[in-house]
Amino acid sequence: MPRLLAIETATEACSVAIGDEGWIIEEFAVAANAHSTLLLPMLEKVLATSGWSLAQLDGIACGVGPGGFTGVRMGVSTVQGLAMAAGLPVFPVSSLRALAMGSPRAQVLAALDARRGEVYGATFLRTAAPLPERLGVERVCAPELISWPGEGQCWGMGSGWQAYHAIWEAALGERLLGWDGAVFPHAADVLRLALPAALDSAGLDALLLEPHYIRPSQPEEQRP
Repeated sequence: MPRLLAIETATEACSVAIGDEGWIIEEFAVAANAHSTLLLPMLEKVLATSGWSLAQLDGIACGVGPGGFTGVRMGVSTVQGLAMAAGLPVFPVSSLRALAMGSPRAQVLAALDARRGEVYGATFLRTAAPLPERLGVERVCAPELISWPGEGQCWGMGSGWQAYHAIWEAALGERLLGWDGAVFPHAADVLRLALPAALDSAGLDALLLEPHYIRPSQPEEQRP
């Protein structure tokens, strides 16, 4: 039974979790621009509460985005540093999938506000499996241009719904059961999504862990 640490910092929320298939401990807080202050104390607290050291773990899971560039970079670099120091593999998890994991609904339309008039979005579906699987691709685009693959009733989740629910309510009509714009991806769900990979594979070398931005940052876009 693999023991994992997980970090999720792609949004305004910052969270750290530790556990295995039987139990999970999580520290979670919504505090925009405070991730650098919160992350280390959260790490220390979950390790102390679990009674495990990094050397006793089997890997580290990371929410790799999409999300805020600073938050995603912080999570990825922190996981890389911890994993390299302890000689542990890493397990990347989509932050949109972690968001969808937080709902028991069969079909979730996960959307995060990407600023600049755009959203990150994807459809996730639970069928016979307990974990949500993505339909189509994760996209970043203007809210009126996003397509939601799938059919039947669905539920909206994430900050993108808070900002653009009126557009999607009109487009989806009776398919949409409702939405919650005040939810964020959690490290505990990152951990749950990483457990099957930790059972079935050796994971990635920490140096191969990469952020999943979908779109380039503003400095990258401005390069000649």
